[in-house]
Amino acid sequence: MDARNLTAIPHSDAGSLEVIVPDGDAAIRWSSHGYPSSLAKWHYHPQIEIHLIREGSGQLMAGDGLMPFVPGHVAMIGSNLPHNWLSDIIPGERLSHRDVLCHIRPQTMRLLTAAFPETSGFETVLRRSQHALVLFGDSAREAGELLVAMGEHSPVRRVADLIAILTVFEQASAQESQTVVTPEYNPEIAVGAEDGINAAITYISTHLDEVSLQGAADAAAMSVSTFSRFFKRVAGIGFADFVRRLRVGRACRLLTCTNMPIAKIQQLSGYTNASNFNRRFLEETGMTPSQYRREHLLPPRSGRCHGSVQESTISGFLGIR
Repeated sequence: MDARNLTAIPHSDAGSLEVIVPDGDAAIRWSSHGYPSSLAKWHYHPQIEIHLIREGSGQLMAGDGLMPFVPGHVAMIGSNLPHNWLSDIIPGERLSHRDVLCHIRPQTMRLLTAAFPETSGFETVLRRSQHALVLFGDSAREAGELLVAMGEHSPVRRVADLIAILTVFEQASAQESQTVVTPEYNPEIAVGAEDGINAAITYISTHLDEVSLQGAADAAAMSVSTFSRFFKRVAGIGFADFVRRLRVGRACRLLTCTNMPIAKIQQLSGYTNASNFNRRFLEETGMTPSQYRREHLLPPRSGRCHGSVQESTISGFLGIR
């Protein structure tokens, strides 16, 4: 990495490393950070973003779409498309190396495709990125490796890295690429919504075991009825459905990464009633919690488990001594 063209910006985000941000004049900006982080929030920007998740699991929010992610997830987010990656963690957990990403100016992409007819296929990729384009399988693995390597390269070499990554997106089969956002989505509805959505997401994430519609509305400084309409319009999913997705996602990770009794996982995921927990879990995953654990149990140090689901952390969160 050429230090002459980079500025180290230290920050106090919990669970994140020092973030290395290239010169603001660079056409391709590469960075990495942990989670939670002030950089990990619902937001949008003119730059095109290519993003790799290296550890943890959760939900990608993009426009009016919601998609689960696991380690190795790679996505391209189009210009001004709202997005956020919410990890399945409990308060006190940290993911130190979660995110690797690069930002590209839209004008850079226009100049590239105009100058080199061989890259005309990238135009289709960029159009699909306006709906959040996600890679899977070998395509995701290849793009992710290229994106990580980009961080060690000079600004000139990064141009070649970008072309290589875009080529992976262009050549990915239909089985290894998918968009998240519906064709009807209008990104203009996100304008001015950042504070309300982020306040609600922060409240939901930190109170998932006891979240309430009233609490989320209070966090967003809205009445309950106004907040319900606002959240559905901006996020593309109802508040109750969104909370259920996050709760089941947390339960899935604890089932696969710990030996914790299912009754504890139920409590940690915000369900006081076992039958309700089992019913909601079955609706989301197609199997019961015990079936899910048998089929998906992972080694504690796997990327999805990220080695931070400690019994002491969980016990403290639950108030268990």
